[in-house]
Amino acid sequence: MQEGSDWTMKLGQRLEVEVYAHGGWWKNSKGQTGQVPASEARKGPLATVAMVANGFGMNGWGLTEVVSQEHSIYRLTFELAYIMEDEDGEERAPAGGVVTHSG
Repeated sequence: MQEGSDWTMKLGQRLEVEVYAHGGWWKNSKGQTGQVPASEARKGPLATVAMVANGFGMNGWGLTEVVSQEHSIYRLTFELAYIMEDEDGEERAPAGGVVTHSG
């Protein structure tokens, strides 16, 4: 996600993230996408899922559910546990991974 996102964040808000473990790509229910570094993705599906989950977790999202699907796809469900503020005291959207793209 990028700073200045146009959606309002509220505590308890839910976010769905699909992780494509082979290749390290992810996309979320708000339209953002990203990819973990190739060096991490090569460690296997669980390392990829862990890195994505950790990225969201470090930015206010609490992991509430993990569902394994076919073809090494994982669906992660998060709930917003806290809202980060920047140095000016303004809310900012938490980042969900190492590399992000707006869609």
